[in-house]
Amino acid sequence: MMTEPSIVYEVENMWKIVGLISQAEAVLSTSLHVRIISFLYLRPRLTWCGHERPKHPQFIALWDTDESPRCLESKNETWSVLQRYYGPNPNITQAATAIAYEKTVKKYLKSFDSWSSLVGWRRYSTGS
Repeated sequence: MMTEPSIVYEVENMWKIVGLISQAEAVLSTSLHVRIISFLYLRPRLTWCGHERPKHPQFIALWDTDESPRCLESKNETWSVLQRYYGPNPNITQAATAIAYEKTVKKYLKSFDSWSSLVGWRRYSTGS
């Protein structure tokens, strides 16, 4: 089982949450926003969603890796799913998350360019 202490964190300052996630070994949450930030920082992430939160599975299906765990409905699933991120041959790698992240950035920028042209905004390219 776990040898490191867990942190249960309740705070209203989003930058403290972002800082905590950026340094986390893994993130377990019910929050879609925490899931998104964990994805952006390439952190192993588990989200307890249930059926009452339809946006969670929609985000995971559209943006996250194919290997990433979908919504967990029970705390009993947590340890077995978390183990897929760790060990000598993990089923879910941070490399897969990095690839999904790059695809997400491209999708977002393409979408931004399409929608912003409708309102007269332009994104300025940095040449990359």
